[in-house]
Order: sequence, then C-alpha cells, then structure tokens
Amino acid sequence: MKKLIITSALAFICVTAVIAQKNVFGVDWAINFPNNNGYLTKTSYAGGKIDYRHFFKENWSFGLALDWASYEQYMPRQTFQKADGSGAVTSDFDAVAYQVPFTATLHYYFKKSKMFRPYAGIAAGGQYLEQDLYYNVYVSSDNNWGFVARPEIGVLINPNNKYWGFNVGAYYSYATNKTDLIKSNSFNNFGISIGVVFGE
Repeated sequence: MKKLIITSALAFICVTAVIAQKNVFGVDWAINFPNNNGYLTKTSYAGGKIDYRHFFKENWSFGLALDWASYEQYMPRQTFQKADGSGAVTSDFDAVAYQVPFTATLHYYFKKSKMFRPYAGIAAGGQYLEQDLYYNVYVSSDNNWGFVARPEIGVLINPNNKYWGFNVGAYYSYATNKTDLIKSNSFNNFGISIGVVFGE
C-alpha cells in the first residue's frame, strides 16, 4: 500500500509541476528528531521531501508536499503489555516507524535579496504512520492515518539568478496518529531539510 500511495503522489506532483507556470519544484533530504513522549528518541537521517509550490502572488505560494521518514531504535529488555490486555511479553526489541505525510502548503516570502528569499509557511494534510515492534521471533504491527500540521521556515537560495537553487528549512510536525502499540496519542517531530529547487 505504501508503494501505491507514494507512486500516486509523485505522479500527481510531477504532472502538476510540468503544466503550471511560475512554480518551484524541489527535492530535499530531511533529518528528523522525534518528540513522542520519550518513546522514540533516536534521530532519523532517512527522510526526504518532494515539494511543489505555485506562486499566485509575488510573495505568496500554495502547493503540495510529500514527506517521508524512517525511524529505528533498539529498546532494552522490558515488559511489553498487549493492547487488548490478554497478556504480556518480557524482552528487548527493535522499534521501527515509517512516517509519510501528504500536505497542502501555503508560504509567505519576505523581501528578496539578490540571492536569498526567506519564507515562513504552514503545511496541513494527512499522515500515514506504520509502526512495528520486533521482539524475539515475533512482531507487533499497527498502521493508521492521522491529521498533520507543520509550521515551517526557510530560505530559497538562488545563485546567479539561474532557474535552479537550494532550499534550507526547519519545521515542527504535529500529527494526531494514535496507536495502542506504544500507548501514544500523537507522533510529532522537529526537522531540518536541505535540497535543490528548480523553477522561477
């Protein structure tokens, strides 16, 4: 299902970027720092973003973004209680989570210098989250959808007025994904991203 979702989203973003004018299309690498009630604490370097922005005014753009991040962390020996209360397992285990937000974006751009165009914005949409706990020869899994909102700041860097440049950004992502697997009511993270952009 993840492959179908990602393929469909990529196709939509690419087609939209090709047919639109006054647009920016970007691909970023993202580093994410989880903020989930102390459950996952290990930084994820396996993340990225595909971002399309259409300028409908000189200082405003709306667009679409597809993000993804993968988390993996070893947990020391502890007692894991089954969600239905029918039993418990005592073991060490590996926790794995896959985070895939699909969002609409709105950005405001501050005064532009020769090379730099700082911005602030908001992204909102849906987030698919898959979580797995691997212990001994067993695995417990859960996946669901939730609402995600992400304020973000950054700067577009356009050297020599070319139709390409760089994007450097930072954000905080709040999501409502709930799971009994880890007794969590949200899946939040801070992140920074750096990438390349193409367009006007």
